Parts: sequence; structure tokens; C-alpha cells
Amino acid sequence: MDRFILRLGAGISLGFLAIVIMMVFEVVARYGFNAPTIWAHEIAGIFAAVAFLIGGAYCMVDKSHMRITLLSDAASPGFRRLAEFIGLVCGLVYIGGLTYSAWRLTERSLLRFQPDGTWIPETSGTSWNTPMPAFIKAALFISCALFLAVLLRQLWRFFRRPNRQASDGDRV
Repeated sequence: MDRFILRLGAGISLGFLAIVIMMVFEVVARYGFNAPTIWAHEIAGIFAAVAFLIGGAYCMVDKSHMRITLLSDAASPGFRRLAEFIGLVCGLVYIGGLTYSAWRLTERSLLRFQPDGTWIPETSGTSWNTPMPAFIKAALFISCALFLAVLLRQLWRFFRRPNRQASDGDRV
């Protein structure tokens, strides 16, 4: 699971390189040839949204998220373990609720059909009118579900680990 998230995050981070290339192309097309694109901003928005959404689970697995350890560094190992447990439970409650909400958003924007069975996802309303909002909401749900799985795995590891000081290096 951890390796999958790390590889996924590394791969999706290439989306930022694609965004830079698209924006350079857009600027050259618009100002160099007076031929702006209708797709560059929407595709860049999709790539950025997906990369940022997956970033939360990636940082949790990579242990690269920001922590404020002023109190826990000075505390006993037992307090650190308690603080880690409380943090995991709070994360589970928050991400669990966010996952549920993201599913509801996805359901309302992506799983829409007319009476004749024609699929009509939520669209952007721009000149290109892509189903970008529906796909971003689906990406939000998938990334929240991945983050929830990461938190559940870390809670499982927490209980399997002997009663000792929490360590940032605990990764399998």
C-alpha cells in the first residue's frame, strides 16, 4: 500500500511538469501567434487538482507533512504515543467524513443520467465545456479513500507496534 501511494504520488507529480509545458504552449500560442487554446486552462486545472488531492496521502506515507512537535518533543514516550493515537483518530474521523462527502458530491455530479439513459455529467460551462468538475470530484473521492486507507493502515501499525516511543521512521 505504501509503495503504491509513493509511486502514484511520484507519477502524478509529473502533472506539474505537464502544467508548465501547457502554460508555456498557451502563452506562445496566445501572444506569439494570436491563437489561444480553449483546452490548456481546463486540462491544467484537472492535473493540478488531482496532484494536490493525492498529495495528502503521499505526504502521510512519506512522513513529509508538516508537524509542530514543540510539546511532544519535550514529553514522555507515553504522551507521544497518546498524541499519535489521538492524531490518527482525529484524522480518521475527518478524512472519513470528507470521503463520505466526496462520494456524495461525485454521485451527484458524475453519475447523472437522463431518462433515456444518456450520461450527462456536470460540465464546466466554459467554451470547451468539459466534464472537469465531475472528474475532479471523483478524484477527490478516490484521493480521500486512499488517504483513509493510509490512516487505517497506520492505526493498524500503531496497535501492532510495541508500547514504545512513536517514531517518524516507522515505515514498512
